[in-house]
Amino acid sequence: MSTETITIIDAKSKEPIEATLHRHLTPQALIDVEAAWGPARVAAAKKQLQLRTRLPEHWHWDWSSKQDRLRLLAYRCFGIECRGAMQGLMMVNVAGYSAVLPPDVGKPLVYIEFIESAPWNISALVDKPRFSGIGSRLVRSAILFSKEEGFHGRIGLHSLEQSEQFYSETCGMTKLHLDPRKESLRYLELTRKQADVFLGGGRLR
Repeated sequence: MSTETITIIDAKSKEPIEATLHRHLTPQALIDVEAAWGPARVAAAKKQLQLRTRLPEHWHWDWSSKQDRLRLLAYRCFGIECRGAMQGLMMVNVAGYSAVLPPDVGKPLVYIEFIESAPWNISALVDKPRFSGIGSRLVRSAILFSKEEGFHGRIGLHSLEQSEQFYSETCGMTKLHLDPRKESLRYLELTRKQADVFLGGGRLR
């Protein structure tokens, strides 16, 4: 199944709202999304700079530049669509990364290469975000995909500094080392037990 119905949160009403999770986006889809996100991202960033507000570390990302990776079997991109627009994207890699935490040291995991909410959903860019819960739903999708791949929910990623608290506290991931091979970003990992806790609702917000 390439799509499924999920819920995200309407930031104004605080009520859940139906959205569509796309589990296998095409390279063209990333080009189309960036055509919508890019101008909105730049406009919001300019406004925040005028206010002398610190920008999100990923504000300069360009998803169209990442689309070539989807031609490789190891990569997949997930997206959350609601009210006619893509509200969040996540690219994962299922090859080349292994768990460092027991009890599954050395076993494969789903590695999250990139994850981002649409610029109009990021509180550091806009005064009134449209939707929330995007990041949590995408992480949940990565965990479920890990289970489908036989990896028991194991996931890993290197986090931008501004996002470390979200991954460690909201998602329940374990904070590990700063990795000099990845621009000294911190590596975080979710074990099979932590994955089950997250899926059980203990960490999902």
